Amino acid sequence: MKRTWLIITVASLLVLFSCAPHQIKPLPAGQELRRVIQVEVADQRLLYQCQSFWSAEQFPEISEGDLEARFKVNYDVDAKEFAFSFEPASYSTLTRCSIYGAITRSGSRYTADLLWLLRPYGLDFINNNFKESKTGLSWQGMANSTPMSIEVRCPPQECIYGAWQEPVGHCHGHIWWPASQ
Repeated sequence: MKRTWLIITVASLLVLFSCAPHQIKPLPAGQELRRVIQVEVADQRLLYQCQSFWSAEQFPEISEGDLEARFKVNYDVDAKEFAFSFEPASYSTLTRCSIYGAITRSGSRYTADLLWLLRPYGLDFINNNFKESKTGLSWQGMANSTPMSIEVRCPPQECIYGAWQEPVGHCHGHIWWPASQ
């Protein structure tokens, strides 16, 4: 009887804590001077690209392994097909990859989940005033003491990707658009 009570108590606590909102820990800024992120919808995957600008001292120390590890620490997402490039003249690196499983289709609508991109920086499409357009959302500002810009490119539409709008719109961390026939 005592064992059953203990199991029920532990199971209840696990359920309770898994439902509680998680605190977002900021990413370490490191020596990164500026970050430019572009995410583009391509079929049912997202193409991620991040250009990072580094100090002259830090740049020679950075490797492809460092960039991939940094991505995986920052983002909890199914990423594949990594490609990296280095531009010594501007002390910048470019990380590219494909993100799978972030776009779903339900009936006649596609929805892209971008919480994986926003949460590490404590950002939100609505509360951080992302600029709305007919091709997606964009933002510029400071995140974790680093100047940053984010552009999310979606299929072009006749109306803007407005907050809570139909058939094209967005909420705090998702963007949706109609599936073409």
